[in-house]
Amino acid sequence: MSDLPKDKMFWSLEEVAELLGVNYQLIYRQVREGKLPALRVGRIYRVKKADLDAYMDLNSTGATGGFDCGACGKHYQSSLSARGRCPDSDVPICLDCWDRKGIRSCKPLENND
Repeated sequence: MSDLPKDKMFWSLEEVAELLGVNYQLIYRQVREGKLPALRVGRIYRVKKADLDAYMDLNSTGATGGFDCGACGKHYQSSLSARGRCPDSDVPICLDCWDRKGIRSCKPLENND
């Protein structure tokens, strides 16, 4: 990795790829899929430093810890995706279930008698 200035306000996709040590196409795909916010000026993309920092924090596997949603069972890699907790078991509930579906408790356990 080269000595890129760390105090820049905007980064090119090439600089982001170099900084992270990944292929340019990966960064371009992340931007096109909306996973990494970027400002588009004509045909050129620029990534704000704050957005790059947030993207790196969100995608850091050890920084925020993952969880399984108590309502839908889906696995999330970041605890930032948790919106609330089940009042019965204190298990996290994902943003989608909590906000969009209005679910406030865990799914009931199956009784296999």
